[in-house]
Amino acid sequence: MPSSLVLPEVEAVGKVDDSTLSNIKNLSRKVLGKIGSDSYRQKLVFDLLNAVKARDQSRFLWIILRAINAHSKDNPEDAKKLSSTLMKVFPSSDSEFEKVAYSIILGIIAGGGS
Repeated sequence: MPSSLVLPEVEAVGKVDDSTLSNIKNLSRKVLGKIGSDSYRQKLVFDLLNAVKARDQSRFLWIILRAINAHSKDNPEDAKKLSSTLMKVFPSSDSEFEKVAYSIILGIIAGGGS
């Protein structure tokens, strides 16, 4: 990620409801769950988990948007839905960020196995 990328300070969104989290997980499974090879998805998940551990929302969003953009042609409608939903939930408080991030990661993992 370019070191000059800094997101402006924006007020965090409120609580993310369970239906939104479920929707994010399902869309992540559809859009990112079968992209590339198993090792590509493992690296993607590893990078996302590191961003979550560091509580780095900017890096997490950069990684996930780059992956969506690179593979949006495979499933353009769901990619647009996922991007639109992510716009509504970022930036988030630390606890809500973790919920959203883990929903995305679980969707990627679940999609690769089915």
